[in-house]
Amino acid sequence: MNDINKDEIDAKWHMLVWRMMIVICSISFVIAWILFGVYRVDKSIGAGAYIVKYIVLPMIVQAIAITICYFYMKHDEADIKHKNYVVTGMIYVCVGVIAFTYCTIYPLILIPCVTIIATALFADQELTVWSGVAVLALMVINVVRLHLNVGELATQMNWVGALLIYILVVSVMCAMVMVVNKHTKALMESIAGSYNRQVTLMSELMVDPMTGLYNRRSFEESLDKEIENVEQTGAKSYVTIFDIDHFKEVNDTYGHSNGDIVIKALCKMMKEKSKDMGLAFRYGGEEFVILFHDVELSKVMNVVEDIRTEFRCYYFHFMNKDGITCSCGVAEYTKGESSKAWFNRADSALYKAKESGRNRTVISE
Repeated sequence: MNDINKDEIDAKWHMLVWRMMIVICSISFVIAWILFGVYRVDKSIGAGAYIVKYIVLPMIVQAIAITICYFYMKHDEADIKHKNYVVTGMIYVCVGVIAFTYCTIYPLILIPCVTIIATALFADQELTVWSGVAVLALMVINVVRLHLNVGELATQMNWVGALLIYILVVSVMCAMVMVVNKHTKALMESIAGSYNRQVTLMSELMVDPMTGLYNRRSFEESLDKEIENVEQTGAKSYVTIFDIDHFKEVNDTYGHSNGDIVIKALCKMMKEKSKDMGLAFRYGGEEFVILFHDVELSKVMNVVEDIRTEFRCYYFHFMNKDGITCSCGVAEYTKGESSKAWFNRADSALYKAKESGRNRTVISE
């Protein structure tokens, strides 16, 4: 997938996960207070110590993790892969605190597995592996804390059995997420490939293959968009139409392959000289258009005349001392005018240039 698009998608997921963790931490904070009032996990300490150990400290750790993650996400120069790790680390800390604090509640020991599942968002196998290692480490610590001091052999065996079950659960979960990662990555690459092929095809459909200029279809679409823009902004826009004089004679005398050389030479001049002020198009045959946007007529005429005179002086090796000229018609957009009427005025100006002797530019009134 295009890297920019993927980075934007990952950034959106980062923020969504960040907000989700705020909700989860808020819910755990409320539940902690409910447990304090209804059922205390640890009855061996006083109320003040219980609040600090089971409510305040977990909340502080979660708040620190969420804050660090937020500022790192907003750091523009940070690598997106590193951000994935930081967001996953935030999930691990926030849910790990719950599991570590209430380790005597067996179901909560598996809470950090949420971290492994979360890595599927980023389709990163390495991130999944490291998350699995971290989750397994926290589980081992929790199980050891709970059972290490128990002396009965049967209980010790239960402890070993529980630990093995946890290892199996984490391993299976990591394997499943890694499969999901591969599937997601393959799907993303497939979508990206289809998108790139579609973009390439659309680009090819909009460009004349011989000259590299935009084609007639592209010009008509651009003309409609330009009218919308001019109507909104009031900017000045011009259509300029170039036509190679006596081009049929060039083809008949020197051949169509040399005629193509003439066309390419003119198109190259048009593209280079208009690139900062407009777009160049091949309208059809030996007729070409430059659409100028938000520019004064004097600058338009400078470009047009520069192209016309340079083309007149251009040396074609197959023509000996003969030269080739082009004529041009220019029309400024008039408010409320249709695209067809605008183009027809430029075309009429071109016709006048032809009628007046060719090799000249005529501006539409």
